[in-house]
Amino acid sequence: MKKLTLAALGIIALAALPASAANWSDTFVGYQYSNQFRDPGLVGTQVKNRLELSGVYGWDYGTNFFDVNMLSASKSSPASNSTNQGQPQAGVPGNTEVYVVYRSSFDLGKIFKTNMKFGPVREVDFTVGFDFDSQDNYFASNKKLMIAGPQVGFDIKNGFWNLGIGGAREANYNGVVQKEVLFKTQYVVWTSWGKHFDIGIPAEFKGWMNYVGPKGKDGFGVETKAETVGDMYLMFDFSGIFGRKHGAFLIGPGFEYWNNKFGGVNFSAPAAFDPRTGKGPWNNNERTTALMLAAEFHF
Repeated sequence: MKKLTLAALGIIALAALPASAANWSDTFVGYQYSNQFRDPGLVGTQVKNRLELSGVYGWDYGTNFFDVNMLSASKSSPASNSTNQGQPQAGVPGNTEVYVVYRSSFDLGKIFKTNMKFGPVREVDFTVGFDFDSQDNYFASNKKLMIAGPQVGFDIKNGFWNLGIGGAREANYNGVVQKEVLFKTQYVVWTSWGKHFDIGIPAEFKGWMNYVGPKGKDGFGVETKAETVGDMYLMFDFSGIFGRKHGAFLIGPGFEYWNNKFGGVNFSAPAAFDPRTGKGPWNNNERTTALMLAAEFHF
């Protein structure tokens, strides 16, 4: 739990960043629920509740973005005190996880005082950042990733669309074999978008997606595969019902897609496999296609 405590302290520090230093800002607390999430090593779908704190701030030379997700799983995805090789066990609660993302994008046109617009491209940035993940399950993930690369922002009416490519280096932990893992440098293609429109009620289609290249051998000594992960949401603005200004309260459906999670090839293992033999559910890594219910409160 020490890792989760440190992560919580990081959340508080990020939340305390002074919005007064920004030219503009948007911060929200969000919630997502699904009973269709999946975890490697477990057969079938998992129920998870996800609480999110997210913010983006614009300043003279770019933007800063942070996103903190705190996930609480049902007992079908047990905590690390399971003595059943990470499988569900009577009396063992579900695991908890904290995932932190931070990105800082520097607008090269503003920095060099030159117009970098061309065609549909509105701006050219250089983006740097990190991911941090800590989860108290049998696998005991302790991800630390650094990322950097160029990004372009497209000129989208009533919205935005960013597309970037860069290099990343990840260090992690595999609790199954109790081994620290330093992966090879990998390439990452990322995109994020948000488009506002009106269908009798204000709405927004938004999301993000990453394509992560192979990063060498994992903690089991198996070569990783390219990984695709992303979330997308169709959010409807019900702020007026609650007497709030436009854009304050949003609710709607979401969808998560995760292929080759953590770089492990997709594989469906029979539930009868025994993980102690090396041929059990830990070979299981089913593709995630999860419908979600999502809500956001912006302030």
